[in-house]
Amino acid sequence: MDSNYNLAGLIARIKDKLDDQEYPEETIARFINDAYFDVVGDEEYQFLEKIYQSATQKSGILPLPGNYQSLFTLTAKNQHGTFPLEYMSKEDFFSHDKDSGAKTYKYTIFGDQLFYDLPDITGETDTDGEQMFYDLKLYYLAKPKMLVNPTDKPLIPYEFGEILVLGALARCERRRDNFDYAGVYEAKMDELTTNMKLRYCPRQLANENRAKLPVRVRTWN
Repeated sequence: MDSNYNLAGLIARIKDKLDDQEYPEETIARFINDAYFDVVGDEEYQFLEKIYQSATQKSGILPLPGNYQSLFTLTAKNQHGTFPLEYMSKEDFFSHDKDSGAKTYKYTIFGDQLFYDLPDITGETDTDGEQMFYDLKLYYLAKPKMLVNPTDKPLIPYEFGEILVLGALARCERRRDNFDYAGVYEAKMDELTTNMKLRYCPRQLANENRAKLPVRVRTWN
């Protein structure tokens, strides 16, 4: 990825496109973020899929990652195999007694924490005499964070970063009452966004991948 593919690089490119070095950077940054959230919030893109890992020997609480949006699945793996945990409503999870076994291999989410229930393997050892642990894996969809610092990089892959430029340009031109230019930029942005969906959305990749290369691959300088 190009080292200039960040908020500062995007702002510089947009200023060049606008042919206006005095255009307020705060406004451009806001428009970049507006375009960013509009596009990324529209689909479950593969580049938003993340895995968070933690080790445990028994039931517990897992603070959700700061960028957590929604969960795909939760698994616990040890020397005996991999065990998928099933979701249980918070009402049922907290109402069942620990010793009843009703919530074993279950989890629920409350607030910004994930509560899970597993058989206690504290003190158990494997065939080599090593302490046994569960390797918890949380497969989840990340939410984008606002680009604030000059070095902040968007989650959108580099080859489709032009989407953010076009989205911000459209907003800048609309602010200057140049609605024709804004419309042209929006059309180009929609074309690239459709292409990105074909390439990076799982439900599209379940079928034959019809994506083509981006219309243009920019260098961010």
